[in-house]
Amino acid sequence: MRTIAFILLGAAIAALLLLKCCSGPSVVVREVVRADTVTVVRVDTVIVEKPVPVRVVEQEPVYIQVPVPGDTVFEPGDTVRVPVPISQYQFRDSLYALDVSGYAVSVDRIEVYPRTIYRTINQTTERIITDKKRWGLGIQAGYGYNFGSGKLSPYVGVGVQYSVIRF
Repeated sequence: MRTIAFILLGAAIAALLLLKCCSGPSVVVREVVRADTVTVVRVDTVIVEKPVPVRVVEQEPVYIQVPVPGDTVFEPGDTVRVPVPISQYQFRDSLYALDVSGYAVSVDRIEVYPRTIYRTINQTTERIITDKKRWGLGIQAGYGYNFGSGKLSPYVGVGVQYSVIRF
C-alpha cells in the first residue's frame, strides 16, 4: 500500500514539473486599439492684385451709331457707325480661372476663398500587461494520502496553493 502512495506522489510531482515546463508565459498582454478621426476645414483668403491675361482673342467689332459731333438737333440720317473692338480675356493661375469679354477689360482685383480639408487619423494602441498570480489561499477538496493513518482518503480544507493550470 505504501508503494502505491509513493508511486502516486511521484507521478503527481512529475506531472507538476511537466506542466510547469510546458506552460506558457505567466504574463497576459491585452491590446486595445482605438482610431480617432479629426477633421479640420480651413478657409484661406487669397488676394490677387492686377492679374495679367494669359490669352486675348480679338472678336468681330460691334458697330454702334453715334450722332455726328457738332449737331444740336439729332436727325435720323445724322449718325456715324463706329466700330467697338470686343476682346475675350482669360486670366488663369493655380488658384483661379477667370474669363471676361468686352471693350478694354481689365481686372483690378480677385479674391479667392479656397477650402482646405485636413483629416488626421490617430490610432492609439494601449497595452495592458498583467502578471498571472500563481500562489493563492483557498478552499481545497480532494483525495490524498493521510500520513497519520497511512491510507488514502478524501479531505476538505483551507490551504496555500500553487496554481499550475488555470481555467
